[in-house]
This record gives sequence, structure tokens and C-alpha cells, in this order.
Amino acid sequence: MTQTQTQTQNTATAPAAAVLGVVVRALAAHSGAAPDSIDTGKPLAAIPGIESVKALRAITEIEDELGVAIPDDFLFETATVGELAGFVVSLTAEADAG
Repeated sequence: MTQTQTQTQNTATAPAAAVLGVVVRALAAHSGAAPDSIDTGKPLAAIPGIESVKALRAITEIEDELGVAIPDDFLFETATVGELAGFVVSLTAEADAG
């Protein structure tokens, strides 16, 4: 089993820590920031190098990896990285239940 397959399998039930890891990794990849430099208690706009287009690309990556659909306006209503991750956890729980 590859690392990607294992990661996808591990996030299938969407534990909060795994989802937070996916969110941070995607935001870091698209902003150019180091994952460990992203403070999950701060707003998305506080991520160095993040712009709206880059943030939307990160959201698309999160959606693809976790099999969820994040409403377009949610990105701009989210106060922090941690809140975004929490919302994604709730979406994955809904998807698992449905």
C-alpha cells in the first residue's frame, strides 16, 4: 500500500487530527509556507503568501482528497484554519453517514 493510499484510508473516517493535517498541508502547498508555520488559531489571511486564488486551489485539493464539497462562500466566512478543519470534519461525518 502506498503512502497516499494509506493516507486516504486513514482520513476516510475523518478524525479531526487527520483532517487538520490535510487542511494545513494543502494551504501550505498552495501558499508556499512551511506547514509548521501555519497557526491553526489564526485566520486564513494570516498565512504568508496566501491569496484568494491560492486559497481556492487549496480548498479544491481538500475537497478532492476528502471527498467533500465545501461551499464557495465558506472560505471567506471562516475565521481560522482550525475552524475550516472543524467544518471539513463535520462534512466528512455527514458523507460517512449518508
